[in-house]
Amino acid sequence: MSENFSSQEAASWWTRGKAAIVDFLIFIAACLIPGVLIVTSFVIAYDDFWQEFDFSGGSITLLVLGILLGIVALVWSGWFFGYCQGVSGTTPGKRSQGICLVDAESGKVPGGARGVGRWLVPGLIGSVAQGIGNAIQLIDLLWPIWDPKKQRLIDKVFKTRVVLGIPISDEGSEVQPNNPIS
Repeated sequence: MSENFSSQEAASWWTRGKAAIVDFLIFIAACLIPGVLIVTSFVIAYDDFWQEFDFSGGSITLLVLGILLGIVALVWSGWFFGYCQGVSGTTPGKRSQGICLVDAESGKVPGGARGVGRWLVPGLIGSVAQGIGNAIQLIDLLWPIWDPKKQRLIDKVFKTRVVLGIPISDEGSEVQPNNPIS
C-alpha cells in the first residue's frame, strides 16, 4: 500500500448518502424537461370524450423529442457521474461533502472506465433483475454501514473506496476538480 492510501480515512455512510442526494437532485433536474415533454404529449393526446389516446403530429413530436432528450440526459449522466467521477474522483455531491472516489490499492483516481462501470452496473442489476436486483441494490447501498472498510459491494467489485479529502492523480499531484458543465 502507498503512503497516500494509508492516510486516507474512509467516508462515513451518512456523508456518502448526503453526497448521493445532491447528485440525485442534479440527475432529476437533467431529466425534468424530457419528463415534462413526455407527460405533456400524453395529456395532449388523451381524448376525454372517447377516453382513449389520439396522437396527432404535435403530440407525437413532443413524445419523440422527450424520448430523445431523455436518452441524452441518460448518456450525459453516465459521462458526468461515471466517467468524470472516475477521472477526477469527484462529483458535485462528493465535492460538497469533501469526499472522493479512489482506487482501493493506490489511493489515486480510478479512471474513467472504472467510474462508468461503477455507475452503470448497479443500474443494470436493478433494471434487468427486477425484485431480486432491487434487493441487491438496497444491500449494496447499505453495505458500508457494517463493512470494516466502509465500501459498497460495487466498490469491492471495482476495487475502489470513497475517502475523505482530495484524490491523487497518477503523477502524484492532487487532482483539480473539473467542472465539465462549463
